Amino acid sequence: MRLNLEHEYDRTLRDKRLAAHQALFHLTRQIPRHWLLIPVPMRSDLLPVRASFRNWYFAEEAHGMFLSQGSKRAYLALEDALDNVLFVRSPDGRSKTADRADTPLTPGELDDLQRLASELRHQLVADIGGSNPPRTRSTRPDPTLRGMQDPF
Repeated sequence: MRLNLEHEYDRTLRDKRLAAHQALFHLTRQIPRHWLLIPVPMRSDLLPVRASFRNWYFAEEAHGMFLSQGSKRAYLALEDALDNVLFVRSPDGRSKTADRADTPLTPGELDDLQRLASELRHQLVADIGGSNPPRTRSTRPDPTLRGMQDPF
């Protein structure tokens, strides 16, 4: 009985985490690997990005609640990096003191944001086991046309 309850809880958590992680993974498209192929973003371009991450975290579905420890660390590191490029912060880092001037992001800032977004994507995939091979065996179907060579 207890094992069944634990199994059901794990399945429910997995399903909720999968939906939340898919939505967050999709949001990270706003910080692409190939930013250098498009005009360098201005700081103001990141305000809607930051808002979308915050809205995801505190959504009615409480997505942020389903982050694993690793994903939460990666998520918060990306949020902190966004805050650092958008705002001047107090010496203790706890509060915003002013908006930064709307200038293009520096190469270092771009690299940091891209690296952190990539780390978050990788952690999300690891959390749901998306890069694991299937646990069930399968066989490739036979060719449907006779005399056709299997290309694999």
